[in-house]
Amino acid sequence: MGAVHKAIFLCSILLCLPHAHAVQIEPSDWNGSYVVYGGHSILVEEYTTTDCPQCAEIDPDLGIVAEEHGTRIAMVSYHPAGGADAFAPEAAQHRIERLKIQHTSLGATPSFIVHNGEVRESVAEWPDVQGDILRAESNQRQYTNLTMTAQTNDTHLTVTVMPPHASEFDNTTQYTILFVQHKKMVDEAFENPGEKHRDRVLVGLAEFPMEGQHFAIGATVEAPFVASYPTQGMDEWSAIVVHEYIEEELVNRSIINSQPLGVVEISMKSSVVEEGAEVPILLPIMVFLAVGVLSVATIQTKEKVREEE
Repeated sequence: MGAVHKAIFLCSILLCLPHAHAVQIEPSDWNGSYVVYGGHSILVEEYTTTDCPQCAEIDPDLGIVAEEHGTRIAMVSYHPAGGADAFAPEAAQHRIERLKIQHTSLGATPSFIVHNGEVRESVAEWPDVQGDILRAESNQRQYTNLTMTAQTNDTHLTVTVMPPHASEFDNTTQYTILFVQHKKMVDEAFENPGEKHRDRVLVGLAEFPMEGQHFAIGATVEAPFVASYPTQGMDEWSAIVVHEYIEEELVNRSIINSQPLGVVEISMKSSVVEEGAEVPILLPIMVFLAVGVLSVATIQTKEKVREEE
């Protein structure tokens, strides 16, 4: 088997076999509670608006891409305040301001940031996003072991994270719980060049610093490392837990040494990949790009080995 064919074969396996560090559950299979263990997922953050034509065009494809990646990535979209966006949740603006501490150029839509890496702007740079995902996975050697529980009742989704082990305690870090809504309807009063709804919309969050006061935006802190969000009008959702550095620490760090320390996700949502459905145009690009990325990663790995020797 030639090198190119091997790379394509390995890439196909990589895209199809998820890590068991997160879970997606069909709404019909949800029994009200689930626990997941892990932390190895890669965080993909999207800066987007509901009135952006390019954003609307790729939104359905991103859902398929995220699902084809399985639990290897946790993808969330931030809709900014102060513009023509139909959602503009305060929690999203908080995350955007956090990103701008180190990514001062953030502003174009759509933009993507993989695991606190470089800003990738527009659909044209999606191949670079895919490369960033594969490199982040290749370079990830250690991660925080997270235990996350999601529970629902008639009115709320409650997420609990086990406190860190003593060996993982770092007072310059925090646990962040992100509440994400899928199929969030766009109000007809707003300009909308796309479908009637958007996916992966951040609607609330809670932050639990290892040292200092916890707080929430759009959500409610129930206890240390426990937060809830109302589920009225939210039929499908995701909850993402991120172990990351506090904002004050980001000022003194580069993007290279301030990446998330652990990420895990539980999703209760319907599959967007139907049997016999057409593969989005982004996926073939991903596969061919991955050939090059895997080759580069292999070369870099060999160089590191030589340096260590």
